[in-house]
Parts: sequence; structure tokens; C-alpha cells
Amino acid sequence: MPDWDAVIVGGGPAGLTAGMYLCRGNWQTLLVEKDIVGGYIVNVEFIENYPGFSEGVVGSKLAAEMKNQALKYGLQIQRDEVNSLQVSPSSKYVTCIDGTTYSTAAVIIAGGSTPKRLGVPGEEKLMGKGIITCAFCDGGQFAGRAMAVIGGGDSGITGALYMANIASRVILIEAMPECTATALLLERAVADDKIEIRTGTQVVSIIGESEVEGIEIVDSKGKKETLDIGGVLVHVGLDPRTDYLKGVVSLDDGGQVLVNEWMEAGIPGVYAAGDIRSGSPGQVSTAVGDGAAAAMAAQRYLQTKS
Repeated sequence: MPDWDAVIVGGGPAGLTAGMYLCRGNWQTLLVEKDIVGGYIVNVEFIENYPGFSEGVVGSKLAAEMKNQALKYGLQIQRDEVNSLQVSPSSKYVTCIDGTTYSTAAVIIAGGSTPKRLGVPGEEKLMGKGIITCAFCDGGQFAGRAMAVIGGGDSGITGALYMANIASRVILIEAMPECTATALLLERAVADDKIEIRTGTQVVSIIGESEVEGIEIVDSKGKKETLDIGGVLVHVGLDPRTDYLKGVVSLDDGGQVLVNEWMEAGIPGVYAAGDIRSGSPGQVSTAVGDGAAAAMAAQRYLQTKS
């Protein structure tokens, strides 16, 4: 007999929702999370598009409520990093970097993603020395300094708006001809006198020895320019945490897990939910829906094993 009915890898909105559903069905469920339970939204200052909060909600508060609700129904949580998944006809084996292995009948992969890097000279050397990926967590250190925000999607615009309250000025840089953020966020950024938006522009290097001193950019016409910048906030997308799943489940070209409408990953008893699954819109609300669908499908599978 497996140790657990279900093991969930990842403690973001998808994983916590799945855990709540499974535990309410009286299935013994363990959630394994290597970082902060609550996932990426813990670092989001304010979420305005999650249903049920007409005035918006602080990301860390929403994450805490999701966690508490799952714990209320009996979800067990373990802080560890999963680095292996093995599948056999009778059980699945989830192994962590400390060597601990959990046997389970069903697995829900909801490990989310990590921020993408720019891949330019100076980035590796200066990561954490003026280059950050979370304005809400680390933006306070740039009070009164000029700041560059890389990425014109919702995350980038939200970060720029947050940093405009702290930094002396914010230059938002987007490689595409236009920003891809929602209209409401973009309108706010355009209206903010402290934010300058440059589209069709790429960062080609980050300058500095012990800390960020500037960035080199090039526009669509090939014109290069060096900007005196004290900090860089990078929001250019996410990479799914699926390296350990290669050869175990099918992944798309972007490394996300291929699933059907019930989040089934092509192996009986294995599911993927949230940002990690192929085609995910990367929204909190869709992650919650994915988690619910995966848990419901897992319950049907577990009933056949009872």
C-alpha cells in the first residue's frame, strides 16, 4: 500500500486548491513545497482580477487564506524540493533532494514556474546585487534611485507602478513594439509622470562591478544607449519547473506538461495543474480551476483503487 493517497508537488493556488478538494473527500494527501506555501502570489502586492474581491486583495493575504482553508480540512505540508518522479503500475514515488521518498497512488504536479533570465552579460554576476525579480519583496532598497523594469506584460507594469512609489524614476523596457499588459494597467503607467515606457527596445548588457550601475539598450533601429540605473527588475516570463519530469511525462516545446481537459498527464494517476501545464494562461483564477479539476479527476482514479 502506498504511504499516501495523493501527493501534490507545489504549494501555489493550484496545489492548495487540489489539496483542499482531496482532503474534503477524506483522502490522505501530502503537499510538498520547496519555497513559501502560497506560491508566486505571495510576492504580488495587489491582485485586482480575482473573483470575489471587488476592491482587490493583497497577494500574501489571498495565499494565506488558501493555505489556511486547505489546512482546515487536513492537508499535510512538507517543506522540501522534489527532484524525481517514478511511476509503476501499482504506485508512484516522489523523491526529494534530501533522499526522502513518498509512495502514493496519485500525483498532482503543481510546481509552478521560476522567473526567466534575460541571458545578457552582467546578469549572472549582478543577480541579487541590484537585479531583482520581485518588486514587493526587494524594491525597498532602491528608494530614491533610478530603476529599470524589463517587461511590458501585466507583471512588468504592476512592478513599475509599485516601484514608482519608491524610486526616483522608472524606465520600463519592452522588446515588443507594444506592451502586452491589460489596458487598465497600461493606462495607469502612462499616466504616471515617474514612469517612462520604451517599446521596441532590448537590454543587451547590465553594467557594474559589485552592484548595478547601468544598462546598455538597443532600439529597433539599432541605436545603442547607456542608461544610469541603480536597479533592474526583470519580468520577462516564467520557466516551468519540469526538469525532473523529462522522460517521465510528455512536455511541450516550452517545457510545460501536456494534459487533457481534466489535467490528466497521459499516465493513470498523474496530473498537472496551474502554470506548469501546457497552455496555462498564468492566472490565479485559472490555476485554482486547474487544481479543482485535477483533484476531482484524482478522486475518480482513487475510487477505482479502493
